[in-house]
Amino acid sequence: KVIAVFGSAGLRDVEKRKLMPEIAVQIADEVILTAEDPRTESLDAILADMKEGAEKGGGKEGVDFWLEPDRPEAIRKAVARAKEGDLVVTCGKGHEQSMCFGHVEYPWDDRTALRAALAEHLEVPGPQMPELPTSK
Repeated sequence: KVIAVFGSAGLRDVEKRKLMPEIAVQIADEVILTAEDPRTESLDAILADMKEGAEKGGGKEGVDFWLEPDRPEAIRKAVARAKEGDLVVTCGKGHEQSMCFGHVEYPWDDRTALRAALAEHLEVPGPQMPELPTSK
């Protein structure tokens, strides 16, 4: 199965915010909606819009899609849900090295986060999971 992890950037492409998860729940087997540079917008409001789109696409929360505001935890959840042969895809951050909350850029790298989540899941040495303001 394909497990997609993505968000919608604050102050950008607002018209795509509902459309992306609407399509994602029809293409991916599971979708985890999370933070992606919320900037000065409310992350809760962004996720509410995304949830609306996922439901419009026929998705059911807790079955086809999940809301996880903390991107590190969203990636952990995706890795934990994956079985042999599955594909976990994180979208939106790519090569970027930071994530913006408010007016502050926090160090972030999806590749490092995926490596950390895999290491944690497999209980082997690996990089430490980066933290964001949403991390508990």
